[in-house]
Amino acid sequence: MKKLVWLGLVLLTGCGGSVTSTLNEPEGAGGLDSAGSSNGGGGGGKPHAGESGVAGTSTAGDSGVAGVSNGGASAGTGGKVPDFPGGAAGEGPLSCSALYAGPSGGPRANGPADLGDCTAIPDEVVLARYKDYAARVPQGLYYEPNESITFWHEPCSKSAEETVARGATDGMGTFVESYESEWFYEAVYCFNDSVRRIERSLRCDYFDGSKLANPTPERVAFLASMLWWASNNNVGGSAILGHSVAIGDATDVVGLCTISVTYGDFGLCDEVRLESTKHLLRANGGVELGSPQVIRTLEGDCH
Repeated sequence: MKKLVWLGLVLLTGCGGSVTSTLNEPEGAGGLDSAGSSNGGGGGGKPHAGESGVAGTSTAGDSGVAGVSNGGASAGTGGKVPDFPGGAAGEGPLSCSALYAGPSGGPRANGPADLGDCTAIPDEVVLARYKDYAARVPQGLYYEPNESITFWHEPCSKSAEETVARGATDGMGTFVESYESEWFYEAVYCFNDSVRRIERSLRCDYFDGSKLANPTPERVAFLASMLWWASNNNVGGSAILGHSVAIGDATDVVGLCTISVTYGDFGLCDEVRLESTKHLLRANGGVELGSPQVIRTLEGDCH
């Protein structure tokens, strides 16, 4: 296992309870987009104080953060910790002194193709993708090219001011600025005068836990990918392979096809799980979020 330089707790909230994962620094290879860049339609953040956000740009070969699942390999997923390219925490892109112009997330423009439903994806593709960290999100689904230490909270928030009023997760840190995107509000804090941390809540006028604004199956898929990103983007081996939509008379079913991994210790093999999560879009616009179901389990690399 590589040396862990910084490890922060990420709390996902959304509508089906809270999920925790951990966050650490990005791998040196691949590079990061410049601060404030985006990967297709989510560029830049809109400062709540009324200033203009930074227009987003996209780059080929982008990469995000890598990491382990809550506590490392023993937690059941993830377990691979990359080295931090810019020195100790507080000296690189996560430093309070580094430029931050708001959230960089949005629909990914330059990722791999969406592979659709899980059942049509060959085993060899699944085994290749769990080792391809840069390809962990396909085109069109939620992706952030820039690393961050982020805490996602429920319930949803009605304004940036409400998000700010909730304060920092542990009650520590100095408030810096608030931003908003189409999907969430965020408050930025500087912790211990060195490390930038972000508190986020989904916008209630986007998704309040059961109602999605302007509901369509594709918007449900994007919401599902954003909730997946909040808890899995930094977990080694985790990936979204694609999504599918089945239109019904009263209910549409949106399937998100993902991978999760338990890394094997010395003498053991990785367990790679292909999983499908079914989300429902009712005729009245209501959304019901599902839970991952294992489609099949494969043997990955042996150690």
